[in-house]
Amino acid sequence: MSYSGLLVLGAVAGFTIFLGLPVAVLTTRPKFRAFMTALSAGVLIFLLVEISHKSFEIVEEAAKSYFTGAGGQTPLVLGLIFILGFAAGLYGLTVFEEHFVGLANEEEGEGSRSKGISLMIAVGIGLHNFGEGLAIGQEYVAGAISLAYLLIAGFALHNATEGFGIAAPLRLEKVDWKFLGAMGLIGGGPTFVGVLVGSYYSSRELELLALSLAAGSILYVVGELLHLGKMHGHHRTVMTGLLVGFFISFASDAFIEVGMAVTANQRAASRVFKVEAAEFRFIPSHFEAEDGDTVRFEIINKGKENHEFELPELKIEAILTPGAEAIVTVPRARVGTYRIECDIAGHVEKGMKGELVVKPRK
Repeated sequence: MSYSGLLVLGAVAGFTIFLGLPVAVLTTRPKFRAFMTALSAGVLIFLLVEISHKSFEIVEEAAKSYFTGAGGQTPLVLGLIFILGFAAGLYGLTVFEEHFVGLANEEEGEGSRSKGISLMIAVGIGLHNFGEGLAIGQEYVAGAISLAYLLIAGFALHNATEGFGIAAPLRLEKVDWKFLGAMGLIGGGPTFVGVLVGSYYSSRELELLALSLAAGSILYVVGELLHLGKMHGHHRTVMTGLLVGFFISFASDAFIEVGMAVTANQRAASRVFKVEAAEFRFIPSHFEAEDGDTVRFEIINKGKENHEFELPELKIEAILTPGAEAIVTVPRARVGTYRIECDIAGHVEKGMKGELVVKPRK
């Protein structure tokens, strides 16, 4: 895939959000409006859970590395980035609505209020999609082309459901297509920007900042949507919409995760290591590869306890019950030293750890 092709497909992944926007045409009926408002909230609640989990993972892994002596950045810095980003996202939208959307509400009434909520949703989703774009760009730089393709396809599907979320609160007798187009750009455009930035620059701090801003923004918007849904009065309809929105997002996210796992495991490995796990060690525990190698670990648990084989910096892990086997694949390994450990309480302290050292290619 050429770089220009990456940018084109990154734009496609972001702008599928426009597929969900025409639902605004159908929001004139009160009961359907209540359902779509709740569906929007369901989509965003799932995104909030997903974003928070990713953010916590970044801070948690930094803390583990720092306090186990593996080095790396102090977790305090990343923790502050998350807290400040979350607060900025939450209070930033509050101030924005009070000073700008609020003034418009007074002058234009209920229609403007619904547009204001739609704008808040688009901003929150846009911040989230910037993080998705970063992931696509960084996989391309790492040489994982098939994984980049998969991320593009998965995020394209996911963004289409996010378009529903932006359009759902709108209460317009006549659809304002210019406004919808602007919301699509705000919500979907950052995917393309993220691809562009991610293909040139990789930074945990930038990723965490984008995620935390998105989490704070989405929390604010979910509160507004739930309030709006209660005003409609169709309680069962609202609960149904919440469930449908949440599980639509869950299904599209599962498509991405399963596809990534299948793609990684099917990739032809250039380095294969057979590993035995027991109490409390990995045999062997030191592994070496070269930049760009696809590394495959074939692990068997010969111990009497459950064990994990985890590379925390790469967010890859396998859980093994006694006698179980598992395959863990690192696609396109980058130069660096990566911890391997059993994350079950107390096992690392007893010596169940190792390392993967990736050296520059000769």
